[in-house]
Amino acid sequence: MSLRGGLDVTVGKVYEIERETPYAYYIHDDAGDERECIKVNEDLTYVAGTMDILATKRTQLATLTAEIAQLEAQLAEESRLKVGDYARVVDGPDGGRFEENEIVMVSEIARAQSAIYPIGVFSPVLGYAVFEAFKPEHLVKITPEEARASLIAKIDAHFGGQEAK
Repeated sequence: MSLRGGLDVTVGKVYEIERETPYAYYIHDDAGDERECIKVNEDLTYVAGTMDILATKRTQLATLTAEIAQLEAQLAEESRLKVGDYARVVDGPDGGRFEENEIVMVSEIARAQSAIYPIGVFSPVLGYAVFEAFKPEHLVKITPEEARASLIAKIDAHFGGQEAK
């Protein structure tokens, strides 16, 4: 059965049924208030009050918040650039060797936290002949497949879409 309203009962305590209807039992709770307990399959079932629902929701929120924090940490690790990764330039120093949207390969990462431009990159086509250093926020990690597709598209655009003979 279900208990409705404010609840002043002790878990595990046996309460005397004061009266009964075909659909409910009536008891007096610990505060002396009469409580209606709805019959469900002839067993007593507690229907949570507002305080219990709020406590459950807070527990669920805490669990969800922890899961989100774990996923955010995992995403940050997955998107962190490492030596050998491909990246797309999203911004950079004016007059730099690489333009916005160019594909680069990470060649080094400074260990010092004080480094102004901690990520060294080079052209995957021209190698170390074209080298530049960037801040992490100027690069976006991409997959090797994305890098390949972008480089092939750039080469095709350079030749006007004509096949080499």
